[in-house]
Amino acid sequence: MEKNKDRKSLFSAISINRITAARFRKFSKNVAPSHSESLDDMMDFFEATKIHPRSPIFRHYIGLYNYVIGRLDFIIALLREHEEKYHKPTYNMLAGLFDKAEKIEAKTRPLEETNIRRLTREEWELEDGKVSQEEYDLLSSARQKDRREFSEILSKIINGINKVEPTFGKPYFKIDIDFTELDILKRRYER
Repeated sequence: MEKNKDRKSLFSAISINRITAARFRKFSKNVAPSHSESLDDMMDFFEATKIHPRSPIFRHYIGLYNYVIGRLDFIIALLREHEEKYHKPTYNMLAGLFDKAEKIEAKTRPLEETNIRRLTREEWELEDGKVSQEEYDLLSSARQKDRREFSEILSKIINGINKVEPTFGKPYFKIDIDFTELDILKRRYER
């Protein structure tokens, strides 16, 4: 443990694999000025901590460390993915809304008095929300047609309603209608 500076420099040869020796030389340059001192430092460390590199506790510690690092990498990747999927689009939508509001405010003209402007009869009717007689007649005839169709469908449905009383549970009503007919009704009234 304690370094004896006064001891004589007697060297001993140790046979080490060439690749391992190259690794050790590179490592030794960063740790101590000489190879002997770096070996002494390593042995002091292992003796002080009372572990050796092949001990199961040390291996368990390394495995646990690698596991925790792997989980942290997974959590970081998950947070990045969550940010890209949810936070950035929300931020972009809000930024787009505020940008659009600024553009609308910039485009609005100052108020003009209506009596100064010259309008045609059609423009006045459009501003007042009036509809021409032809458009009104078309809308009313379409409404009457829709009413007739709806009353026919309703009468079919009412005629096809049956009360079902099961042996267990509450009684309920069952409508006898073809699936294709129901699909046609859905499409017609979704428009």
